[in-house]
Amino acid sequence: MVESGRRNETITRKIIREIETINRFVESMNESDFLVDDKTQRAVTMTLINIGELSKAYTEEFLDSKTNIPWKAIQATRNVAAHKYEIVDMPTVWDTIKVSLPMLRKELESSL
Repeated sequence: MVESGRRNETITRKIIREIETINRFVESMNESDFLVDDKTQRAVTMTLINIGELSKAYTEEFLDSKTNIPWKAIQATRNVAAHKYEIVDMPTVWDTIKVSLPMLRKELESSL
C-alpha cells in the first residue's frame, strides 16, 4: 500500500509539473495569440498528451477516490491528440488551459 501511495504521489507531482509547463507556454498569451501560434498549440497539445498518459498510471484506488476529476475525458483527450491531431479544436484546448487545468491542479494538490 505504501508503494502504491508513493507511485500515486509521484504521478501527481509529474502532472502538476506538466500543468506548470503549459502555463509557462501561454503565460504572455491571450486566446487570440494562442489560436494563431502553431508552435505553442503543438507544445501544449503534446503536454496534454503527457498528462493523459500519466493519468493512466494511477492505481484504480486513486482514480476511484478522485471522482471530481474526469479521468475518462482526460484520457480521451490524450487519445485524440495523439492519434487524430488534425481534429483537435484549439478553442477547446484554450478553455482546457484556462478552466480545466486549474481545477485539475487544485484537486491533485489536495491529495498531496
